Amino acid sequence: MVHIRDRLLESVPEIERIFIGAFPLESLVEGPVAVIIRQPNSSSNWKGWREESTLELWVRRSAAEEQELDQITAKAAQVLDQALLQSGQGVWMTLIQEASIEDRIDNELSSRIRTLSLAAISPRPLGEAGKGIRDPWLEPLIEWSSDLLGEHWKVYGSDWPVKPERPCLLWRASDMSLTPIGRAGYRCAKQFDAFILAEDKEEEGYGLLKLSEHLASTAKLALDPAARKYATVSDVRLNPASANDGYALSDQGVLGVTLTRNESAASSEEPAPLMRQVHHATQN
Repeated sequence: MVHIRDRLLESVPEIERIFIGAFPLESLVEGPVAVIIRQPNSSSNWKGWREESTLELWVRRSAAEEQELDQITAKAAQVLDQALLQSGQGVWMTLIQEASIEDRIDNELSSRIRTLSLAAISPRPLGEAGKGIRDPWLEPLIEWSSDLLGEHWKVYGSDWPVKPERPCLLWRASDMSLTPIGRAGYRCAKQFDAFILAEDKEEEGYGLLKLSEHLASTAKLALDPAARKYATVSDVRLNPASANDGYALSDQGVLGVTLTRNESAASSEEPAPLMRQVHHATQN
C-alpha cells in the first residue's frame, strides 16, 4: 500500500493528501484527498500471492465534481494499472485495477466519493518454484509465436514469471480431449489460451491482431519437424473484451486456439514388453 501512496503522490498532484486505512473526518481539506484501504484476503482458485485494496477518491461537491473525479481517476489508473511494485519482502507484484464502484455522495461532508478496486498479485506464493512438466505441444507454440512477434516480445508458457518483461505473451493449455478413431488410434485435441501484457492498449491490440491473423491462416503447426509431426490449427477464438490477465488458472484468454493431431495407438515411444510365455490350461 505504501508503494501505491508513493506513486499517487509523485504522479497525481491534484490529490492533496493520502490516508491509509481510514479517513479522519477532522482532516478534511478543500482539495481532493485519497484513502487506501487494504481488504481481507478473498478465496480464489488462483494459486499465488494476492493483496486486495480499495482506493477512495474524495472531492468537494461542485458543478464540476464529476469532471474533476474523472480526470483524477484517469490519472490514477494510468499510474497504477499494470504497474510493477515490490513488497517489503522483495516480492515483485503487478498492480491491477479491477473495477470502479458507483460514486456515492456524503451530504454531511459535502463530498462525492469514487471507489476503485485494486489487486496486487504475484504469480506464486513466496519462495515457491515452478514444478512439473509442461505440455509437449506448448514449446512449439511458444517458438512459433516468438518468431512471429519478434525479439521485442517475450513469450512465456504455463505461468507468468515473477517479473514479466513487457510486451509479453503467455500461452497456457486449458483443455484436452481424446476421441477414438477406430482400432488404429485416437484424435488428440488440445485448447490453448493466450494472455497479453503490454505497455498500452495499442501495443496489446497489435499483438492480438497479428497472432489471430496468422493463426487463422496457418493450417498446421510443426510439433517436431524432424519426425514430421504436425498438429492441425483450428477454432481460433478472439475474446478482446476479456480483462483476464492469466494469473488465475480458470481465466479465459484474449485469444484461444485448438490444436489437433491423430495419434496411432501403437506409436508409443517405448515399445510394449514382449510376451514371454503362454500358459495353457487343460481339463481332465
